[in-house]
Amino acid sequence: MLPRVSALAAATAAGAGLLGWLTGRYLRGPAAGYTQEREMLAAVADQSADAIIACTLDGTLTVWNSGAEAMYGWLAEEVLGTPFRGILPPGAGPALDQALAVLAAGGHIHLEESRRVRRDGSTLLVSVTVSPIRNEQGVVVAAAATERDITEKRRFEAEERQAMERSVRAARLESLGQLAGGVAHDFNNLLAIILNYADFLADEVTGDGAADLSRIRDAADRARSLTGQLLLFAKREPTQVEVVDLNEVVTGSGELPARTIGADIRLVCRPCGETVPVRANRGRLDQILLNLVINARDAMPDGGVVVVETDLVELRGGSGVPLPQGRYARLTVSDTGTGMTAEVRDRLFEPFFTTKPADRGTGLGLSTVYGIVGDAGGHIGVDSTPGVGTTFRILLPHAAGRADRADGQPLRACPSGDGRRVLVIEDEDYVRDLVVRILQENGYRTTAISEDAVGAADLTDVALLITDVVLPGRSGPTVAAQLRTRCPALRVLFMSGYSDTELRRRYDIPPATRIVQKPFTAVELLATVGEALAPHLVGGLGDQS
Repeated sequence: MLPRVSALAAATAAGAGLLGWLTGRYLRGPAAGYTQEREMLAAVADQSADAIIACTLDGTLTVWNSGAEAMYGWLAEEVLGTPFRGILPPGAGPALDQALAVLAAGGHIHLEESRRVRRDGSTLLVSVTVSPIRNEQGVVVAAAATERDITEKRRFEAEERQAMERSVRAARLESLGQLAGGVAHDFNNLLAIILNYADFLADEVTGDGAADLSRIRDAADRARSLTGQLLLFAKREPTQVEVVDLNEVVTGSGELPARTIGADIRLVCRPCGETVPVRANRGRLDQILLNLVINARDAMPDGGVVVVETDLVELRGGSGVPLPQGRYARLTVSDTGTGMTAEVRDRLFEPFFTTKPADRGTGLGLSTVYGIVGDAGGHIGVDSTPGVGTTFRILLPHAAGRADRADGQPLRACPSGDGRRVLVIEDEDYVRDLVVRILQENGYRTTAISEDAVGAADLTDVALLITDVVLPGRSGPTVAAQLRTRCPALRVLFMSGYSDTELRRRYDIPPATRIVQKPFTAVELLATVGEALAPHLVGGLGDQS
């Protein structure tokens, strides 16, 4: 404990109140009869990690403690007697003059954040408390400041803020994805009905009626494509993956984007000097590139340049990207267009959000890109400055070896049901009737039951169970497992509007078990039924011999 110094005085000296010792030192000097307490406080202040600085009212430095030496890089003998403005950034002179005027009038100054310059030219952020120094007559003759380096604190706060913003944005997009996936799933049931009943009528309608029916079929196909994009955003669209060189995507797809952007926009492709392998679907990588190039085109109504680049990067801790550390392939698409505001950038990947006119897009292009990238285990980021341009950077995990393409085997059509019996479980009445009709018209015998009737179902000579994966009471796999306790050799074919990958993970569906995606046509359903009944498959849930 300091002799004859109260705890309150010591605590005050340890903070901004340490400035008080400067008064005595400035006015009286070493010969003025320092008390022991004042000498002790002076020593404490001199060793403070904060910079403690004093200057005259014209800005000449008179005190520079060891904390100031460490913070700014100048020794006391180098700066004492020089102008204070030497540690301020260029252009700060007027603000200093104004502050000195406030202090000369007896005012105090506190700045939560102020920029300073170190000896090496680098900048730092400090919090500042400045008090006037008065002589024995109470006249302000100088000023003293305590400055604390908050550079790292502000950097940490900025990183936390960015992480929170990313988290909020990701949560918002995830909730939108769940909504989009649910809507698309229900809509696919309706599309399956529209598509197939239109096909049923095709052979019965002629003339103008046939033309009208064709338009209905075309509209349903476009709606099918639209729900596919929604499922891509929701990461619920089935996909076949393989190892693809991003360089080949950029160079091989160059002709189509070049035709798309027009003559007044120059497309520059800069592939990496080495292969850039990723495990993804080639068609969807082409879709990513095309969508980004089209987005760049629309941002450059008066022409400009689009640059497409590929390279390999190593992600390490503190990169600010929400991906594990490791090696990644990077696809960069930059334009010299109009750029976008921060508000637009924050909503950029939301489905149906667009700044384009109503007749120039659905607002699904970039949300589709977001879904594809996320489904591939990657990340997409965007930097944009209004009036300068926009840069998209996509990171995808670096791939090694060859991808397993077993799921990509072509479906084989079954020419006839040959009287084989199929059990159908589907909670949507019209979809159930549709499946039954397609099967019956192609030589199968069918029995449609509800999930509640599973326990009493007659499984005599049943060759195949077709059931929706998501049922009101239980899941399709649960129903199939119950039936297999009575008929272990029962084959199973699932139906769903969700992605193959998500369903297999959620319901533990074996890879060999077929899932037909809604909305399906009669040809697609019959082909998948043929695969499910193929001789090389044995066991109800697709065990392979």
